[in-house]
Amino acid sequence: MVAGRRIRFTAVLVAVVFALTGFSSGGHSGHGGKSKSSGSGGGCSSSKKRSSYNSNNSSNGNNSNGSGKSTPSPSKSAGPPAHALVVTCAGPGSPKAVLKVTSDVDTSRLIDVPVVFQGASGVVERTSVRVSLKARETQTVTAAMVQKDKAAEVTSCVLGTIN
Repeated sequence: MVAGRRIRFTAVLVAVVFALTGFSSGGHSGHGGKSKSSGSGGGCSSSKKRSSYNSNNSSNGNNSNGSGKSTPSPSKSAGPPAHALVVTCAGPGSPKAVLKVTSDVDTSRLIDVPVVFQGASGVVERTSVRVSLKARETQTVTAAMVQKDKAAEVTSCVLGTIN
């Protein structure tokens, strides 16, 4: 009885994996399925074909890679357009932070870098520095505090998310 459940569970698991990966059992040459589609395509590479696991809407066997999986092309907008590091933080006698900002994209951009000056009891001040960066350029910039008299309260500088 337990072995039967185990086999059934394995069969269901395999079916789910095939469904999630876009594998289709019908329509490929040598598999005995009939193709209703006359257009060219890459087997399981279209979203319509991935959405129905056991349909006969597969292509006519023109799958060039044979894997049944599509490889996503890299996107240039996958992450933030730049990243920044705190070189020096504000503190007693120095109401500014020095930042090193580097572009992560292949085009020129105007970047806003949010900076939070924090103290022992929380946020002392928030500001943002606007930087014009060329493709893959690195610049050192200064983020000045507006309330210079509160610089002595600052214990750390935290950078926000660059959009």
